[in-house]
Amino acid sequence: MAEDKANDNIVQAEKKLKGWFQSAQARYEGAADLFIKGANQYKMAKKWDEAASAFMKAAECQMRLQSKHEAASNYINAANCYKKSNVPEAANCLRTAVELFTDEGRFSIAAKHQKEIAELYEAELDFEHAIESYQVAADYFEGEGSSSAANACLLKVAQFSAQLEKYEKAIEIFEKVAKQSLESNLLKWSVKEYFLKAGLCHLASGDVVSAKRALERYQEMDVTFGSQRECKFLQDIVAAVENFDVEAFTAAVVEYDSISKLDQWKTTLLLRIKTSIKADEGLG
Repeated sequence: MAEDKANDNIVQAEKKLKGWFQSAQARYEGAADLFIKGANQYKMAKKWDEAASAFMKAAECQMRLQSKHEAASNYINAANCYKKSNVPEAANCLRTAVELFTDEGRFSIAAKHQKEIAELYEAELDFEHAIESYQVAADYFEGEGSSSAANACLLKVAQFSAQLEKYEKAIEIFEKVAKQSLESNLLKWSVKEYFLKAGLCHLASGDVVSAKRALERYQEMDVTFGSQRECKFLQDIVAAVENFDVEAFTAAVVEYDSISKLDQWKTTLLLRIKTSIKADEGLG
């Protein structure tokens, strides 16, 4: 059985570490190989925690040998096992790997695994940690000149910031990415979406004056935006908010949704805006 073989390899690895008749290098190299063998056999037996633990022990041996790249690779192997059983531990292993890669100046691969950490938190709906992790990944990608990958991470930061009602941060990012996208013929088509999201954040924050100013500014930044459906939609809901007109707001949402299907994120913000209109209407 794979599990029995794995147990044997782990026992042999521990013995190897305690042996006094070999050099330290030979002990750690031999033990690392046995821990990896055991880890792979645990994987075959679907013993994910045991496999992860064995990969981590191999990584510790490789750290003793100053083999940071190999150690980082085994922390990633451990993380892949923990993903099936223990997400917080998977994130910890990836974080250790990222630190080792950055120590080695391998920022491109560090960025990739940092993004992986963010995706783990996103899947767990832990938006605070997801925001933090995507921001770090964006910084690494930016440092490597991968602006499109950096922007993809920043847009996640904006999305989750808005969900947590941190609208100022979200607006700043949507506008920044829109501005950068205007400089590329390939990315120009996405600008209307970023302006729409930024506009919704302005309204959700309860500041209709800043929403109107932003809308004017967006039309100056992109001369085609004024003729886009997204601009008309924002103009309609800004007017509805100003007039405390829930019916006009609902009509604008229904009309837009009939042509461009609203996603969950936009729907959430629109519901918040609608609630604020009702509250203001009641006060009036």
